[in-house]
Amino acid sequence: MRAIARTSSPVPRRLGGRTGQPFPQHTIGAGVGSVTPMRPTPRWPILVLVLVAGCGGGDSTPEESGTGLTAAGPAAEQAQGSLGDATHAAEGQEEEVLAGPVPITPETAQATSGKPLPRCTDDTITITAETRSRAEASAVCIINKVRRRRGRRALKNNAQLYSAASQHASDMVQHQYFSHVSAGGRGSAARIRSAGYTSSGSGGQLGENIAWGSGQLSTPAAIVQSWMNSAGHRANILRRSYRESGLAIAVGAPVQSSLEAGTYVQTFGRR
Repeated sequence: MRAIARTSSPVPRRLGGRTGQPFPQHTIGAGVGSVTPMRPTPRWPILVLVLVAGCGGGDSTPEESGTGLTAAGPAAEQAQGSLGDATHAAEGQEEEVLAGPVPITPETAQATSGKPLPRCTDDTITITAETRSRAEASAVCIINKVRRRRGRRALKNNAQLYSAASQHASDMVQHQYFSHVSAGGRGSAARIRSAGYTSSGSGGQLGENIAWGSGQLSTPAAIVQSWMNSAGHRANILRRSYRESGLAIAVGAPVQSSLEAGTYVQTFGRR
C-alpha cells in the first residue's frame, strides 16, 4: 500500500498518437462502453475499494428461512415439556384421571389470570444433578405458599410418598415413557401403597401429578405454574383433604432430549 500511495498521479497514456490529453474512463453505473471525459484520478482509491470488497464485502444475506440452518450450523433445540396425568383415588374407589397430557410452552408456564406465583428460593433454576434437590425444595415451597394463599394448610413432607414419587420419576426417565401407569402396569394408587403409604380408615385419599420440562421449562416455577393452569392438576394441589405430600425430580426427560431436563412427580395423601 505504501508503494501505491507514492504514485499520486498516473503518467498520461498515449491515446490516438498524442500525449498530454485527458484519457477516457468508464462512468460508474453507465452502460457498457459509455465513456465520459474525466480528470485523471489516482489509482489507489480504486485499489482500496477492491481490497475492501475482497475482505468481507459482498452479500451477507443469511440462508433462506425455514431451513433450520444458519451460518453457525443447525438451529438449537428449543425447550419443551409436558404435563402428564393428574390422578386421584379415594379409599375403596377406583383411581380417577382428572387431567391428561398437555404440552408445556412458554405461554402455559405464565400466569393466565389472577396473581402470579409466590416466589421461593431457586424457583428459576434449571435441573441438573447439582440443582435437583434445591429445585425439589423450591417446588414444595411454591405449592405450600399457593395453598396458604387459597386458605389451605401446607402439606407435610412424607418419606413414603417421596419414595413413591422418586421411584416413578426415575423409572420414566430410565425406560423412556410418560404416564401415571408404570412400565410394570401399576397405577399411581398401587405404586403409592406399595411404597408403604396405606390408610387404616375409610377417609384415605391418594393423588399424583406428573410433568417434565427441558431448559427454562424445567424450572420449579415453570412446572408449578403449568400445573396451576390445568384444572385437574390444580385440583390436586388445592384439595383440602390432602395432608401430606412427596415431590421428587429425576434428572433427565422421559423422551429423547439433548437439553438439560427434569421429570417431576408429586404424590399426595391422607391416611
